[in-house]
Amino acid sequence: MFRNVISVALWVGIVTSGSDCLWANLIPISPTTVDALSTTGVSFSYAGTLTQNDTLELTVTGDPCLQLGPAYCTNAAGVVTVAGTSGVGAATTFSGTYGGTTGTWNFGALLMEISGTSTVQIFPADTADGLGSGSPPLSLTLPLTTLSALGFPSFSEVDPTITFILADNLYTDNSGQFNLSQVPEPTTVGFVGVLVCALAGVVRRKRAARNAADKVGAFVYRENRTGLS
Repeated sequence: MFRNVISVALWVGIVTSGSDCLWANLIPISPTTVDALSTTGVSFSYAGTLTQNDTLELTVTGDPCLQLGPAYCTNAAGVVTVAGTSGVGAATTFSGTYGGTTGTWNFGALLMEISGTSTVQIFPADTADGLGSGSPPLSLTLPLTTLSALGFPSFSEVDPTITFILADNLYTDNSGQFNLSQVPEPTTVGFVGVLVCALAGVVRRKRAARNAADKVGAFVYRENRTGLS
C-alpha cells in the first residue's frame, strides 16, 4: 500500500513539475585527489550533455598548505586551518584566470571548471565553513546543488571536461591535497532528488487546487451577497 502511494505521488509530482525532475543529472564523482602542487588540477570527461540544471554533491577533506613550513594550510573554502602569513580562521583573496574565467578567488579554495562555460569556487569562505573560527572544519560537504546555484551561467555542453583545482598564484611551495568523494552513491542521491522534486510538484498542485477553491468560494459568496441586496 505504501509503495503504491509513493508511486502515485512520484507520478503526479513529475507530471506537475515538468521534465526537470527527470532530466537533471547528478555529476558522478569517483574518489579523487587534487594535488596542491598541480597547476592544472585533476580532470575527467563527463559523458553526455551537461547543463546548468544538473547537480553536484560531494565531500572534500584535507587542508593543503600554500607556504613552506608547512604553513598557511586551508580547507576547501580557503579558510586558514594552520597559520602562515594569516592566522587561523582568516581568508585572503587574489585575482586570477581559470578555465577562461577571470575572478577573485580565496587562496587555497577548491575551484571547479567546466569546459566551454566557466569556473566557480565551490565553497564560500563564510562562517559556516570556518571563517573567523579558531578551529575551522577540515571536511566540507556540498549537499545536492544545481550548477546554476553554484554560480554557473546557463549553458549546454556535450561531453565537457570537468576540472577541480586548488586556487593559488604560486604552486611551487605547496604541499598536501584535497580528497573528493561522493556519499551516498549517485543512484541513491538521484532517486532522492527526483522524489523531492516530485513531492514539490504535489505540493504545488494542492496549493493551486486550494487557490482555485478559494476563488470559487469567493465568487459564490459575492453572488449570494448580490442576491440578498
